[in-house]
Amino acid sequence: MSARISIAGVSERDIDLLLLEEFQSSISFQEWFLSQTLGNDASLGQCVSAVRSVTQSTGESDLEVGFSTPDGRRTRILIENKINAGMQPSQAERYRLRGDGYILRHECSAYHTILVAPERYFGESAGTKGFDHRLTYEELRRWFETAESLGERRNYKILLLSSAIDKGTLGYQPEEDLPTTTFWREYWLLARQRAPELEMKEPGSKPSGSTFVLFRPPSLPRNVDICHKLTHGFVDLQLRGMGQRLNEVHALMGSYFLPEMRIAPAEKSAALRLAVPVLDTNAALETQQDAVLAGLDAAKQLLRWFMNHQGLWEAKFASHAAPRSASALD
Repeated sequence: MSARISIAGVSERDIDLLLLEEFQSSISFQEWFLSQTLGNDASLGQCVSAVRSVTQSTGESDLEVGFSTPDGRRTRILIENKINAGMQPSQAERYRLRGDGYILRHECSAYHTILVAPERYFGESAGTKGFDHRLTYEELRRWFETAESLGERRNYKILLLSSAIDKGTLGYQPEEDLPTTTFWREYWLLARQRAPELEMKEPGSKPSGSTFVLFRPPSLPRNVDICHKLTHGFVDLQLRGMGQRLNEVHALMGSYFLPEMRIAPAEKSAALRLAVPVLDTNAALETQQDAVLAGLDAAKQLLRWFMNHQGLWEAKFASHAAPRSASALD
């Protein structure tokens, strides 16, 4: 490798998939990973499963890897991967709740929680931020640097990890606001229960002022999303790139609008808007649950409305709307 090439826009998902590939395909990586995290005497048997993004009622594991010994003893490794995002409230404890649940359901006989992140993420301490074990990106990179059996492919993996380390060092980390983060998490739990069709992603830590909840269910085309603007008091169906063409959108679709729907510009988008109660992200969600449910009901209503009239949009405007940016899709 003659040149240092940076890989722009590396995300935690990229590192998830790098780890997943090695767990699926490399016994030497499995053995090395376990020795680095659990100790040189770790002997968990054969790797029998490796799954990314495992969601339970207690949250999501970035990776879960299962091992089994010949006598049937099963162990599960639960991995949280961070580049520079803050820890979510009680995140390490919720990993343990998932592990305890697996044991209670006899899905494994033991488990270990592991945080994987750049060295800088841990600061100057040797702590694990509440997880059982830790592994740094720098240690991962050193393994790939010695993995000559991978041939030239290892150079790409080294560059990917180097770019992630750079991002972890230089990336902006907004200061977490605990009341806002708590509100978002409780909102997500309620949305997952009462509006699963919206497919809200599990939120991470949130700074003060985070008030736009974006829904991108797979049933919507790439240039359309739904946004609950919590402190503004409305939910928008956003048609990207159509902010300067409101009259055209209204002329085509206005006769199908719901009685309470109106159209408005939202930066570069045309927003088909429903009014809902205003929310306070610094207050407990339980005191505002009816208002939250009203917002979720409006989002579901907009989703159903668009799916019923999607043909109009696609026939006239879909090819002209601005695509989502790469950052918006992460």
